[in-house]
Amino acid sequence: VGGNVGLGFGIIHYLTFTDYRYRWNRQTSYWAEHFRLRNEISFMSADLDHFGQYVDESQTSLEADQLRAMHGKSNVINVGTQLEWHIRNIEDFGSRRDPYMKFSPYISFGVLGVFYNPSLYSDLGDWKLNQSILYQKWAVPGTVNDEANFTLSLTGGIGTRMKVSEYADIFIESKWQHYFSDWVDGLNATDSSANNEFNDWNLFLHIGYIYYLN
Repeated sequence: VGGNVGLGFGIIHYLTFTDYRYRWNRQTSYWAEHFRLRNEISFMSADLDHFGQYVDESQTSLEADQLRAMHGKSNVINVGTQLEWHIRNIEDFGSRRDPYMKFSPYISFGVLGVFYNPSLYSDLGDWKLNQSILYQKWAVPGTVNDEANFTLSLTGGIGTRMKVSEYADIFIESKWQHYFSDWVDGLNATDSSANNEFNDWNLFLHIGYIYYLN
């Protein structure tokens, strides 16, 4: 995997609307059998650098040197709720009554509150004293902000649970997160010609362990 990659960890609580203790005469609904709420608090940190043709070793211009000299970091805390839709019946999978049902694939979407804290430094000097050392589209006031702040985000993901014991699963998923802010990485070029059309976003690969409390 290339580009800006970070690591994170979190705690998730699931709210399910059905009982895993199977009873043949239970009155239930499609909602209870296929949907669950997921409450999450998580932390992610990523080191940020520029990649691609403009910072290739073959580039020897001042602009290329400025881009290569820029380094950043963003620490993010997420708190919020997501809704999962499971293709398989949640009760059938959770009750373990079908030994051949090993996987429970799902899709999810939700809203997370985001506390973010970016930082930026340059190998060429202190950009706060002389912002012109940064690449031209960030060399003007109002385009760099390393102060901590809060925003909202939308998430969408796809994943699956896998049985590992009577009371435990492992899950793996890919989740996309779109922020309602372009300041999560500390950079927000304001020039209309600066190729800065979209807010910040992340793509996560989650691997987790789930234990059934009841």
